[in-house]
Amino acid sequence: MGDFTDAQFVKLLSSEDDQDSDGAPHSRVFQVIMKKKRYAVKIFKFVPLEVIRPFMPTKQHLIDDVVVREQIDPFFAECRAFGRLAKDGKDNELAVRCYGYVFLSEEVERRIEEEFGIRDWNRPTGHNKEPLRAIVKDYIRYVSFDNPKPHAKMRRNLAQLNKMGIYNMDIRKENYLGGRLFDFSTAITTPHLSFWTELRPVEMIKEDMDFDLGCFDYMIETANAEKSKNDLMNTNRWENLRSRSVKETPRKG
Repeated sequence: MGDFTDAQFVKLLSSEDDQDSDGAPHSRVFQVIMKKKRYAVKIFKFVPLEVIRPFMPTKQHLIDDVVVREQIDPFFAECRAFGRLAKDGKDNELAVRCYGYVFLSEEVERRIEEEFGIRDWNRPTGHNKEPLRAIVKDYIRYVSFDNPKPHAKMRRNLAQLNKMGIYNMDIRKENYLGGRLFDFSTAITTPHLSFWTELRPVEMIKEDMDFDLGCFDYMIETANAEKSKNDLMNTNRWENLRSRSVKETPRKG
């Protein structure tokens, strides 16, 4: 992606209150300008291995630490998903355009601390020199999720993602911008230990494979119900205003 030394960190897009599906924020997203172009730069916190290691008491000996780190760590999970999308030329079609990953220098980290007051990246003890890891994506302005027109296409795109061996595992409207997914930090990209039959029953693996589309259908159903409720409230409000206006109009003598 290039050198971030001259990059302008404009604003923090994410909130410290933002939570992922596991209830813990593991990254911060900034709007950044480089060479007059705006990007969304996602900088990942460091996650201890014991936090992401699957709990399988009788099969721990089968799970290598390196595999756990490279498949489940949010940074690597997102890299693997976007890597496959980019390899197949689908990253700007089935998801937001991704420009790759970058390691940020100490100087850039120091500027972030000075400009935003952020200094906690959950670095493990003894790893103070390990650089921050970031993924660079297109910056997309917020687009309302209420428009139903693209929903069918979004579902087809999600089904195609699954066919490519990418399972997002965190389908919710907050993870869509402009009708495209932009967060893959909990994604399963095959081959993956979560789909290893020596570790998990086939029935559970099948449930995970169906999880994305099930969540998508529920998300759309909920969004449509909320929209219908709001439309009805607006209709009633206008009818009440019109009725009041008629009653208050003075009669001609």
